[in-house]
Amino acid sequence: MQYKRLGDCAKIKFCSATPSRLRTQNTPSKWLVCANFLSDNVVLNDHTVNYVVPDKDWRLNRSDIVVKRITPTFVNYIDFEPGEVYCGNNLIIVSPNTETDAMYLAMFLNEKISELSVESSVGAVMKSINRSDLESLEIPFPDENRRRILGELWYKSTEMKKNKIRLAELENMRTNYIIKKSLHTSGEKIDG
Repeated sequence: MQYKRLGDCAKIKFCSATPSRLRTQNTPSKWLVCANFLSDNVVLNDHTVNYVVPDKDWRLNRSDIVVKRITPTFVNYIDFEPGEVYCGNNLIIVSPNTETDAMYLAMFLNEKISELSVESSVGAVMKSINRSDLESLEIPFPDENRRRILGELWYKSTEMKKNKIRLAELENMRTNYIIKKSLHTSGEKIDG
């Protein structure tokens, strides 16, 4: 099986808004921060707005993979068109090149990110990822069909988890509605 370094099959962009890089502008810009990226590929798309001039490399695009630089345990695959939205501090954007299947790469990174974080953080209080370890991560490249199948399997699995959570929320809302309705009716039949 062929292996490639992550740095050879994707552009890796560390988002780090240091004081020397921060300039302000008159128009607001939209940002997603670490708190927007949750496990199971959940991305809360409620933006933070500020007047910082964004670095063009920090713009988020469909098929990008977002990694939290500090204490990462999962990755987020961007499966929507984010518009003009930028990634905030301590996030890493991995943009696969055109020959690399983005879902497969997201699946592989999701499997390896905790291990990579531990290896990068020897002696550190908070686990984090450094550029050289991320760029040199060896990615196995089975045949194209297998990569596509594995990537889609991972992605559909995360979507199923999200749908199950949403279904549970809806069922809970339905139950609460029936309970409240039954408390306010007298002797009427309750529909279930």
